[in-house]
Amino acid sequence: MGRDTGKALGRPAIILISIGAILDIILFYLMFKFADEGNLFMVLLTAMLIILVALGITRGLVSVSKLDYK
Repeated sequence: MGRDTGKALGRPAIILISIGAILDIILFYLMFKFADEGNLFMVLLTAMLIILVALGITRGLVSVSKLDYK
């Protein structure tokens, strides 16, 4: 019998994705604002922060799904 993804993607996953989406929206807004100002360093820095938020969300979802399957 296969894994039930409905159990793994419950309330903790929705909260984690929501927080990550809000952070990414803010970071994308700041990145475009810095790009309009011509500040390349801050654009690259915010892009790195977006990557870190995405990796954090991924690790969080993996840990939530592992907890539900044990």
